[in-house]
Amino acid sequence: MLLANGLLSVFDADIAMNVSPMSFLLILLSSILCGLVISGAYVFHKRNDVLQGGMAIVMVIVPAAAGIVIMLVGRNIAAALGLSGIFVLVRFRSAAVESKDLGYLFVSICSGVLNGCGYVAYAIIFTGILVLLISVLEFAGWGQTSGKPMLLKIWVPESLDFQGVFEPVLRQHTEEYTLLMVRTTDFGSNCELRYRLIPKKDMKQKQLLDDIRTRNGNMNVVLIIAPQIVERNSKQVL
Repeated sequence: MLLANGLLSVFDADIAMNVSPMSFLLILLSSILCGLVISGAYVFHKRNDVLQGGMAIVMVIVPAAAGIVIMLVGRNIAAALGLSGIFVLVRFRSAAVESKDLGYLFVSICSGVLNGCGYVAYAIIFTGILVLLISVLEFAGWGQTSGKPMLLKIWVPESLDFQGVFEPVLRQHTEEYTLLMVRTTDFGSNCELRYRLIPKKDMKQKQLLDDIRTRNGNMNVVLIIAPQIVERNSKQVL
C-alpha cells in the first residue's frame, strides 16, 4: 500500500496552487538526490577523460531547479514546454559540450521534471534505471572505437603537392582517418591540412609527428587530443 501511494503524485490538483512546506522539501531533496546520482555516474565514467567540473555541478543543480519551477508553475503544458525549452537552451548555448555530456544533462532535466510533477518514486526509479543503463553501455564500450578521436593539423609549403603524401604515414599509425579541410594560410604561402583520426592502440605520438615532419619540410604539426576540442573543430569544419 505504501509503495502504491509512493508511485502516485504528491499533488491532488492538476495545478500546484497550494504547495505545502513538506511537499516542497520532499521535491527539493528528491531532486538533489537524483542529481547527485547522475553527477556521480558522470564523474565516474569521465574519470579518464577531460572532465568538465562545471558540468558535474550543473547536473546536481538542474534537477532541483527544474523540479521546483515545474512544481510551482504547474504540470501538463508547463512541464512539456519547460523541459523542451530548457534542453533547447542548453543545447544551442553550449557548443563545447560533448553529445554524451548532453545525454547526462538531459537525464538530469527529466528527473527534475518528474520530481516537479510530484512523481517522486517514479523519478527515483527513472534515475536509477537510466544510470544503470548508462553504466552498462559504458563498461560494454557500446559504439566506441578502439581509440579516442584526435585532430591532426599539418602545415605544408604552397609549392608542395601534398595530395597522397601523408596517407602512407596515417595508414601506418591510425585505424582510420578523414581529411576534413584544406586551406591556405599566411597569405597563400602555406597550406593547412586538417585530419580527424582514430589512432591505433600502440601508436606513438612522437613517431607520428616525426614521420609527418619528414614529408612536410619540417613545418609545424599539431596533434589535438582533448575530445571536446576534437568534436567542436570537426563540427565547425563540416
